[in-house]
Amino acid sequence: MTIEKILIVDDETIVRNFLAETLRRKNLDVTTVDSGQKAFAALKETTFDMVITDMKMPDLTGLDVLRKVKELSPSTIVVIITGFGSIENTVEAMRCGAFNYLIKPFSPDTIEALIDKASEHLALIEENKYLRQQISAGSSRSPFTVIGESPAMRKILADVAQVAASNASIFIHGESGTGKEVIAHAIHHGSLRANQPFIKVNCAAIPETLIESEFFGHEKGAFTGANARRLGRFELANTGTLLLDEVTEIPLGVQAKLLRVIQEHEFERVGGNKPLKVDVRLISTSNRNVKEAIAQKIIREDLYYRLNVVPIYLPPLRERKEDILPLAEYFLEKISRENHREKKVLTQSAKTKLQRYDWPGNIRELANIIERAVVMDTCLEVSADHLFIETGGGIEIGANVVLNTESTKKSKEAKKSKTPDKYFVTVGKTLQELEKQLIIETLEAHQNDKNKAAEILGISPRTLKTKITAYKLTDL
Repeated sequence: MTIEKILIVDDETIVRNFLAETLRRKNLDVTTVDSGQKAFAALKETTFDMVITDMKMPDLTGLDVLRKVKELSPSTIVVIITGFGSIENTVEAMRCGAFNYLIKPFSPDTIEALIDKASEHLALIEENKYLRQQISAGSSRSPFTVIGESPAMRKILADVAQVAASNASIFIHGESGTGKEVIAHAIHHGSLRANQPFIKVNCAAIPETLIESEFFGHEKGAFTGANARRLGRFELANTGTLLLDEVTEIPLGVQAKLLRVIQEHEFERVGGNKPLKVDVRLISTSNRNVKEAIAQKIIREDLYYRLNVVPIYLPPLRERKEDILPLAEYFLEKISRENHREKKVLTQSAKTKLQRYDWPGNIRELANIIERAVVMDTCLEVSADHLFIETGGGIEIGANVVLNTESTKKSKEAKKSKTPDKYFVTVGKTLQELEKQLIIETLEAHQNDKNKAAEILGISPRTLKTKITAYKLTDL
């Protein structure tokens, strides 16, 4: 962010004019007033990036102006100038939040250097604000580790290493949960922009009425509720990388404005009329078939080709099964550490079960299943019994039992058969209630033969006995 609007408060005409002329040479929007009261009136009407105020004026002091600015607009930078410097005044000004304290006379170079320093300070504040929001929203997990031993992933990682150092726009295709955002992070951190901001915008999660403001920011009063200037993601990402996650969900009207930013490298905030230059490297992702999205007029073809300079396709996990166990081991160690648990190990039965599953939810589903196994059981070994895997309409427990949304009629039919491979129960209960119901029905179906029931449930007789005790089913 750069300094754009400045308020000068000084009762001396010569000083006001000198400051105004110096700042306008830098194409800044400058307002001048000759008293503290007029400054208060201006502050209520407009949000300023910086206020430069004299310390001694007939009506109010610079400290009075400083306190009022911090009350009305805490993020506004305040610089106090004076011809009568004292240590006491300097200390008090800094304590109240002044950015700097200048002694008259000063040169134009001093003022210009001050503006540059203040711009860097504001940019840092905005970036920190964005990062805090990301952390509070749950985006603080390390996104930079890329796990992949399959030939497909090795090829992708080689491509990432090759294109990262360029400024080319990259389009990452793939199903949900395949790790598109992780690859985007890897590209940024392998680029020459690695020390600059990495800003993400989830295009599918923002209401259509707000997405333009999210992209480009807005000025105070641009629309109802716009009580202060707000920076958009493009401005926050300046000199760095902007990730347009699920870019095919952007409304067509905003797509036209996005195309202009890509072509011209400039934009205006909503409600503003001053072009702002940006230098941003774009990475886009989508889980759609983009060719179909173009045919259906969901995304502009010209925008797609601007974004798709370097395409990267991430195959689903079912097509790169060599990556399942390395990913599972990675999540097991990571999630155990995050939850302050001793690291667990996967048994052979668990590994077999993981490798046999097709993973419609891809890596995200794998991470969730491993997390559930870590937090829901105190055993140091993760066996097949601990892996609750969704299949079709429900959840598979162990090896042979599925909780499904089929009717209770199927449940009764399965019970009558006495030798079912699977039982079906209705949804709407907790996982513990469903497990208890399955144990009861399995035992009843096999005349209370606990060994047979354990075999059908895919758990050991000892585990079944423990569950019977836990659910107080000792009369079975």
